[in-house]
Amino acid sequence: MKYLSIIYYDTFARFFCAIEDAVKERDSAAEFLHLAIFPSGWLYMKVKGRNVRLLPLEVRKPYVAEREVGDADLDKIAHYHAVTGARFGSGYKHSLRKRARNYLGTMERILGEFRPDAVLFSGDTRIACEALQYHLDQVGYEGKRFYFEQGPNGTTIFDRRGVNANCSFRRAAANLTGEGYDPETAAKQLKFKKNPMFRGSDYVAIGILRLFGRLPPEWDTMPLRKLSEADYSNCIAHGRRNARSDSTEILVALQVPDDANNIHHNPMELRDIDLVTWVLRASSRLGSRVRVREHPLYRRRYSAEMYKLLSSNDRVALSDSDLSEDLADASVVVTVNSMTGLDAYIRKIPVILLGNAFYDHLPGVERAQTEACLEKSLTDLTKHGLASRLGGRSPSSIFAEMRAKYFIDGHYLDAELSAPQTIAKILTQQITDRAGK
Repeated sequence: MKYLSIIYYDTFARFFCAIEDAVKERDSAAEFLHLAIFPSGWLYMKVKGRNVRLLPLEVRKPYVAEREVGDADLDKIAHYHAVTGARFGSGYKHSLRKRARNYLGTMERILGEFRPDAVLFSGDTRIACEALQYHLDQVGYEGKRFYFEQGPNGTTIFDRRGVNANCSFRRAAANLTGEGYDPETAAKQLKFKKNPMFRGSDYVAIGILRLFGRLPPEWDTMPLRKLSEADYSNCIAHGRRNARSDSTEILVALQVPDDANNIHHNPMELRDIDLVTWVLRASSRLGSRVRVREHPLYRRRYSAEMYKLLSSNDRVALSDSDLSEDLADASVVVTVNSMTGLDAYIRKIPVILLGNAFYDHLPGVERAQTEACLEKSLTDLTKHGLASRLGGRSPSSIFAEMRAKYFIDGHYLDAELSAPQTIAKILTQQITDRAGK
């Protein structure tokens, strides 16, 4: 059997090398071709002696695709990069359409050469994955597709339909009861020690190509300016002065600005300032204090206008606490689709989502699409709590059932990888079943 994969960095390459090894233990004739988006992924695979190609080089090879593709489809394929590269202006869209067309031609050529029985995607967005999915749809590909993503609480998602809000089990989660499932705290696994040489190759290549104006859009990132330390400290201090022990607290969990979840699964296109403003207005009658939590890796990197609001409004505070402290003080958590929402749910804290997520249909999770709906949900949940939505069911047991049914134990950054063995079993069984029909 033949397997085609798309990977990003060396960390992904390590995981997919382990998948390849585990598959070949079951099927010695298995063949793999890995398509690396970043140099670090390509370099790691090369060092390990794997069959790998660097996609940004592949798309430079001349090839005329058989099918004409309209601008609307090209824009959809490149949508993520149009958002992260919006600073380049309207002309950038033309460049992205050309890039998307080149990617489609590349995928057509590679699939014609390799003819995989299964395709393994890392995520399901960004130009390489979007182009490959589009091409597979157009040619009526009959092989298997699998989508990999890191899951919550030390797990892995390996799904047939997609990841995040595109996963196959999103709506089925509404039927989970947790009955017969005991919540267990997953033991924290040691993470493997990364070799900085690999990721360093990405930074060197990006720096050089950016200098000469030749940076591929798939290597570009959204520029996020850091707030000065002085202004950040003032913002934190302002929030502390707003502290009130007699008030309920609503926790707003911000998104990673350039994360696919924030770009593809945020239907109202709420920016950080929009999210905070919505919550402040919707909770004004409650008089609740609003605490805003940044993603730990993006502190000081959100919009200047949001920090300005947090430094001037008397009912809002910017958190400098850890997650456990923030959740302990929260009566409700509001987010677009951050994983903090799931953390809160497991701890029996009400959650309101303004976007789409793989966990947004779990029993008791509220969804709001207007400020009026948000105000109603905040009022009800502040007064009655999550228990009023669950009918005696335990959210931690419900998540335990979700974990058992839909996730794979083990994380791709674990020092001792266990998930690849489970994935290999899934791959070899499903591919063999299809071949036998």
